[in-house]
Amino acid sequence: MDKTSIASTWLSYVSIDMVSKGYGATLGANQIQRSDTENKTTAAVLVDDGKAVIKMGGNMPAIFIDGPYSAPTEHFFDYEVGILIAAGIGVTPAASVLRSVYFRWLHGRDKLLTRKVYLFWVYRDIGTLEWFKDILVAVEEQGLGSVVEVHTYYTGEVPPSAKLENSPSNDKYGSHIVSASAGMTSYVGRPDFNNIFEAVGGLHPRTKVGTFFCGPKPMARKVRRLAHRWDKRLNKAAKTRLEFHSEVFF
Repeated sequence: MDKTSIASTWLSYVSIDMVSKGYGATLGANQIQRSDTENKTTAAVLVDDGKAVIKMGGNMPAIFIDGPYSAPTEHFFDYEVGILIAAGIGVTPAASVLRSVYFRWLHGRDKLLTRKVYLFWVYRDIGTLEWFKDILVAVEEQGLGSVVEVHTYYTGEVPPSAKLENSPSNDKYGSHIVSASAGMTSYVGRPDFNNIFEAVGGLHPRTKVGTFFCGPKPMARKVRRLAHRWDKRLNKAAKTRLEFHSEVFF
């Protein structure tokens, strides 16, 4: 292909700036026109019932559009029970969900479908909890302690000054705890997701449980595999379903 053909190919395009559904939906589009004066072609982008429709003219190649992609947690409030699993910086979308729960509880709890939220967060820096403290304190102060349940797991080296204790014998989420810098306690070591899915699933029979993961890809594969396994077991035992959603990073 010569340079002229390449230039002509790249000049044939449709650019859609944004398409959104609902309040404030906007759409920006550029017309397209080939540089070949013998086969000029234009296209318009219209919005029909919230959907983008491309109206083509002339002899244009097939156009495939993929996306946009939404975050998995967008569907969190479709579930009565939600499990948030985060690793490291993956707690960011989980923190956003907790803030949404907090504000929805304040300004319309009667319309809030979600009645129980579990957060399981794995982190390495024992001082990381400090920035997360405000939202957790706010949740407790507003009486959301019965709705939001937070479990953190510290996987770094335990400082010599830290006091390591055994967790209660009936605790199904971890065996040892340590005091963190934010005045909170964390489990020491990685979470056992077999125990977690079994425990949470057992508390919510005949319920569809949304499971939302954000973290590294290898961990996502492991958690997804276990979630699917427990989905089958819990569905057979108590008609409980675990629906897994993930957002990964490398």
